[in-house]
Amino acid sequence: MKYNALYIQSGGPTSVINASAYGVIQSCKEHNHVIDRLYSAKHGIVGLINKNLIDVYEIDKQQIELLPKTPGMIFGSCRYQIKDAKEDDSDYRKILETLQEYNIRYIFINGGNGTVKLSKNIKEYLDDQNYQCNVIVIPKTVDNDISYIDHTPGFPSAARHVAISISELAYELRTYDTGLIMTIEVMGRNTGFLAAASLLASKTGSSPDLIYVPEVVFCPEKFINDVEMVYKQKKKCMAVIAEGVKTNHGQYLFEFHDERKAQNPELNMGGISPYIYELLKEHFQCKIRCIDLGLMQRCSTYTTSKLDVEEALLMGKFAVKAAVNGESGKMVSLKRLSNRPYKTKMQLVPIEEVAGKEAKLPLHYLNDDKNHINPEYLDYVGPLVGPLPMYANINF
Repeated sequence: MKYNALYIQSGGPTSVINASAYGVIQSCKEHNHVIDRLYSAKHGIVGLINKNLIDVYEIDKQQIELLPKTPGMIFGSCRYQIKDAKEDDSDYRKILETLQEYNIRYIFINGGNGTVKLSKNIKEYLDDQNYQCNVIVIPKTVDNDISYIDHTPGFPSAARHVAISISELAYELRTYDTGLIMTIEVMGRNTGFLAAASLLASKTGSSPDLIYVPEVVFCPEKFINDVEMVYKQKKKCMAVIAEGVKTNHGQYLFEFHDERKAQNPELNMGGISPYIYELLKEHFQCKIRCIDLGLMQRCSTYTTSKLDVEEALLMGKFAVKAAVNGESGKMVSLKRLSNRPYKTKMQLVPIEEVAGKEAKLPLHYLNDDKNHINPEYLDYVGPLVGPLPMYANINF
């Protein structure tokens, strides 16, 4: 008997999440002996709750073919938080009603840590209601903070964007013969994988002088001392700082400038550059540039990693194949087998093992002063981003 499938995009965009969508669509069509129609929820879980679904097979085929190269989240997302079913199961009842009405027995949810937890809760509720539905999570996040996976789709492209952007800013830094301190704020809510990826700029001959990640307490006094040591030697200094760094009091840096954001920091990251600028202005008389790489880190397609697109697409296909083979309550994962040559294999991990467990940048990648990244990190991140542009490097 044929049943219908549902695809949901959740959380924040990446430059390759639509490649995963494409993989799901193609694989559902290949399994048309068991899957009849494929729907997508409009704007994430809210679309499922409100019965706002799109029949994907009615979308123009030419538009579908463009998905792997399309930025953002083509089917939309939301920031709506579903309550625990034990407290209030009204949303879950609406979800079940939608699934029954559309005869949906396969769900593919594409998202990050919050999505894994949501998927776990949905599956548990459906199991309690004796509604047979195979739920598979397709991971994605630029932060690379999902556990039980070598790296998440979206991260390689974001890392590539960071590496190229910082390489180019490094050339800007040394253009003039006057003193200059430049800081670059990159994404990374609770992990420093992206900030650490700035080390890739060393391949173009322009590595940052300092790198700060959320895994280590950010001490303003130490930061000033670090910058001063570099500046005295070079009359220039470039520091890369993850947006999620905290002080020893557990405060995000942006909380010092925006009390509104402090009320809900998990949903309002970014904006540490104003604080950093004021801090540096108190101690240095030279020109200071504090740059936020912004949303382009996660949605840009002109710096997309080719490998990232390929893996995101294949993970979408793998999810469908797993579901029609009877798997449920699992997340598609990647296990790295070797760096040179780069080789991985896809596998499934129970979502209850992943939910609530956040991956961190291993501390052995940090130098002794905790203000830079060791070269061994390049073995991990290098294969993911692919070849970087080469620039002239003339010393004078």
